[in-house]
Amino acid sequence: MIRIGACTDPSNAAMLAECGFAYIEVNFQRFALMSEEEYASQLSVLRAAPIKAEAANGMVPGSLKVTGPDADEKKLREYAKKGFARAAEMGVQTVVFGSGAARAVPEGFPYDEALRQIASWLRIASDEAEPYGITTVIEPLRPKECNILNLVSESLVLASLVDRKNICVLADSFHMEQSGEPLCHLAQAGSMLRHVHISHSLGASGRIWPAAEDFDEMRAFFQALHKAGYDGRVSIEAGCDDLPGKAAAAFRVLRGARDQRV
Repeated sequence: MIRIGACTDPSNAAMLAECGFAYIEVNFQRFALMSEEEYASQLSVLRAAPIKAEAANGMVPGSLKVTGPDADEKKLREYAKKGFARAAEMGVQTVVFGSGAARAVPEGFPYDEALRQIASWLRIASDEAEPYGITTVIEPLRPKECNILNLVSESLVLASLVDRKNICVLADSFHMEQSGEPLCHLAQAGSMLRHVHISHSLGASGRIWPAAEDFDEMRAFFQALHKAGYDGRVSIEAGCDDLPGKAAAAFRVLRGARDQRV
């Protein structure tokens, strides 16, 4: 059965567990860049939490370029080695490669070369994650946030060409809506679809946590996931101005949408 989680800080894990959430999704780069003291402190918080950090997003900081003339494979590998080691210690099983600022193609830089650089980074990630059994998923981002890999279908092509078992794809309801991508592409991704983000779209201005009035929209998205044979994790990724007040309602909406099959 699809499990429902949320992208959030570890400090919110206990509250979200009470609402019914199965796991949390943390920020990869935040933990990768922490000092040893900070990391040890946060790791103790995670280990004490009633639900675990099964996924992580925000893979690469914008200051560490994956594409363009400033991309440095040695630095990227060092970063990946440390980041995946910590992710594994936290119990993370899936890492999301969105990282629009890191992967965006600089103006005037050859697009084909940028694609090769991204493929090279994904192979580095694959190498460093493989000993821990961690999967990296490519997240398509709307054009407003990144000028490359905007569709699930595009990410599927790249993941297939990289041809590593632990390099797969993610679908995000917000980015799909913003990019005009049809839900049928979820089925086309097939077994390569390994992680999902969901939210209520505010259009160009962003996204928020789902509420009761979003049930029909959420149900349509889950129906597309069911038709695609997807049975993995779905994380809420969005802003929220009152998480304690809205988390329980959001979970009820998603659980109901998930469980109401046609």
